[in-house]
Amino acid sequence: MLLVDVFHGSLITGLLAQGASQVWVSRSARAARIKAGNRALLFGEQEGLPPEGFHYGTSLQGLERLQLEGRECVLLSPALAQALDGIPLESLLGHFRNARASIEQAVQQKIYTLVAASQGWLEPSLTNTVAAGFLAQRLHQHLGQWGELQDGARMANALLKSFPDPQEALLQSDLGKGLFRSGHSEDIALTTLISVENSPVRLAGLEVLEAKTHGLSKDRPVYGFRLQ
Repeated sequence: MLLVDVFHGSLITGLLAQGASQVWVSRSARAARIKAGNRALLFGEQEGLPPEGFHYGTSLQGLERLQLEGRECVLLSPALAQALDGIPLESLLGHFRNARASIEQAVQQKIYTLVAASQGWLEPSLTNTVAAGFLAQRLHQHLGQWGELQDGARMANALLKSFPDPQEALLQSDLGKGLFRSGHSEDIALTTLISVENSPVRLAGLEVLEAKTHGLSKDRPVYGFRLQ
């Protein structure tokens, strides 16, 4: 499966490209802190600011200046964590910035199912759906026919025709408006750059933080990504 997430997918890919050994995704700030312990770097935002104890926010700006070689990172991303529930291990993570690398890897692994991450509980994401259409179109070009691509990919490709400029889709989306309000307007341009990352990324790990052991309200899965 190829899971499409434009904003946090771009951040995960960027962290790994900067040398991070693994990036874990958490649904809650408390679970993220537990997973990080005293060794991993914490990334995340709530209402535009990093939660208490977090090292960095979620902006792509300045990412190349971070010293991440061999470090583990933990990202607070409730929507992405929700989208990852039930996604099989070894699935790929795609977006505009690693489009070429993701499609080439998908073709190599014979992955023809694309899923756009939602932005909330079953709430579709305009940006991620348009990005899924963009990737489906390029997968179609590789295959020469729609082949095993499912209806969701075809629908995403149809929506793409309404937004030939991916940046326009992000500007009109709830995500883009949120980025603008939180002072991350530059990230709107950065996340819609096409194929500037040559790194396919895969879902490589799943760990469940047990509520009884860690004092959580419920068991919390965290999901680990690595470079392919």
